Amino acid sequence: MNKRPVSYLQTDKRWKALPYRVKGETATIGGSGCGPTAAAMLIETLTGQTFTPVDACAWSVAHGYKALNAGTYYGYFAPQFAAFGIKCWQLSWTNAYHNPKSKVHDQALEYLKQGYYLIALMKKGNWTSGGHFIVVWWADGKIRINDPASTRDRRVNGDINTFRNEAAYYWVVDARAYNGAADKEDDDMDQDKFNKMFMTAMQQYRQELRDNDCSGWSQKARQFAVDNGIFAGGGPGPDGQPNYMWEDLLTREQCAQVLYAFATKLGLA
Repeated sequence: MNKRPVSYLQTDKRWKALPYRVKGETATIGGSGCGPTAAAMLIETLTGQTFTPVDACAWSVAHGYKALNAGTYYGYFAPQFAAFGIKCWQLSWTNAYHNPKSKVHDQALEYLKQGYYLIALMKKGNWTSGGHFIVVWWADGKIRINDPASTRDRRVNGDINTFRNEAAYYWVVDARAYNGAADKEDDDMDQDKFNKMFMTAMQQYRQELRDNDCSGWSQKARQFAVDNGIFAGGGPGPDGQPNYMWEDLLTREQCAQVLYAFATKLGLA
């Protein structure tokens, strides 16, 4: 069971009209600040320090994570939490929207049960008409939600099947110590729990590789692959550029796709 997180609304009259913007737009916290507001809830919860949506939005803009005429870059969350010594990583780079049977939803649920908090990006449906970040926690055997833009029952206690159908991406926030879950895991360790812990560690490790950092010796090769469509970048990385995850592991499925793209370029497929 998770402890109830601090609750903030981006639409709070104290700051909803304040700017959350970069040059060339007129965005406000109330209209575009759901991502930093979600982060502010959990940072204040875990640190005990006052950290409002105003603070989080200012940090996001100062560090280049506000997207022009949109919301917040996906790369915002990990460094924002890291600034407070909190581990956070994106659970998967595969869009799970309208794929309720995706295993990422099951993985997300396991993290909740282990004492983590989640931030989920919801797509068009019950929570939003476009894209919207929310905080997800676990209590009394049920998924609970802190919605930065609403306190309506259907949005804070949404139907689980609807939730799985509309959640696109997850960010995992390590709150085990705060929720008293870390010691309990050690007390009743078994193979299944060890496997889950190992999976968690591997996901954290791979998350560190999922950016555009790489060695200079491969620059020409990387540029060739990008220019010819052999590698396609995912959602924006920490630098705001398409995330090619150059140092991450390559699966056989991905290898097959790379070879196919190369063969297509040469007219062999």
